[in-house]
This record gives sequence, structure tokens and C-alpha cells, in this order.
Amino acid sequence: GGATFDVCMRFLRECPWDRLANMREAVPDIPFQMLLRGANAVGYTSYPDNVVYEFCKLAKDTGMDVFRVFDSLNYLENMKLGIDAVGQAGGIVEAAVCYTGDVSCPDRGAYDLEYYLGFVRELEAQGIH
Repeated sequence: GGATFDVCMRFLRECPWDRLANMREAVPDIPFQMLLRGANAVGYTSYPDNVVYEFCKLAKDTGMDVFRVFDSLNYLENMKLGIDAVGQAGGIVEAAVCYTGDVSCPDRGAYDLEYYLGFVRELEAQGIH
């Protein structure tokens, strides 16, 4: 995810792509997984679509297999970009749902179990794995 890229570049002064390629060479038969913040990719802001598509292609080509796509606000529109970009790159999309609290509590308000089940149905309609 984002911290891996941030730490590699800012603190270790390493290329995260070289690190991924070296890991893939050392461990060729184990699926690699990463976090992808939807439209934010691995950054702290939204990026243009072409940047997210190119990032996912490069990540897949360098050795990444499974992309756990999420949005901290469960905003489907932000996740769609990541889901589409990963799919186009040939990666496996694992969509993640952010939640907190006890979803079985009847006093949860808008964010009850039905909210989360509905969100998962929307994700499933996007073709996630």
C-alpha cells in the first residue's frame, strides 16, 4: 500500500519497483497482495485516471497479483477506478469494506448491517472477486 511506497522513497531512498521486482524474483510462486486506495492509488490524494491505470499496469507487470481495493468512506465511485484499473491490468481485485462498531446493534442508524450488505452487493456488481 501507500506506506510501503512512501517509506521506500522518502526514508530508505529505494525504488519501490526495484524492491517488488527483487521480491518477485526471490519468491516466484507466492501471490503478492497490496492495498490500493481506489482513486488515490497508493497516495494521499486523488490522481487522474490515467495515472491509476498506469500504476496498476506497472504493479502487475512488476509482480503484484492481488489488489485489495478500498475507500475509507466506502465511496463506490472512488473504488470503481481502482477496480477497473486492476482488472484491465490483469490483476485480481479483492474489494474491502471499511466498517466500525457492532453492525448487529439495532441502534446503529444508517450504518447498519443492511447498509453494508447493500454496499457489498454494489461491489459484487462491479465484478470483484
